[in-house]
Amino acid sequence: MTKVAIKNENITSLGGIYHIMDVFSKLGFEKLTESVLDRRGSSGKAFSYGSILGSLFFSNLCGGECLEDINVLIGQFKQRSDTLLPGADTVGRGLKELAEENIVYASSG
Repeated sequence: MTKVAIKNENITSLGGIYHIMDVFSKLGFEKLTESVLDRRGSSGKAFSYGSILGSLFFSNLCGGECLEDINVLIGQFKQRSDTLLPGADTVGRGLKELAEENIVYASSG
């Protein structure tokens, strides 16, 4: 016999990503990144580095191949009211802020 479950939630093709987002949230990913990378922005309104890295990671898990793919997924993520992730422009700026100069090591020999 087949069982049918009635759900009041929106079901999307990316439904599994919400579970991963919840796990990241419960593990305190944003607090961890903030403790290592410091706070981003002086106004307190800027997306944290944790949000930036999360947006990039979630896009990658959903098949995104470039930063602009994040903007396509933002529409899907907005279906869940408690999900707010930065778009591609913010992610790009955040990654530039995290960039470091190349370090060249030379061995004698």
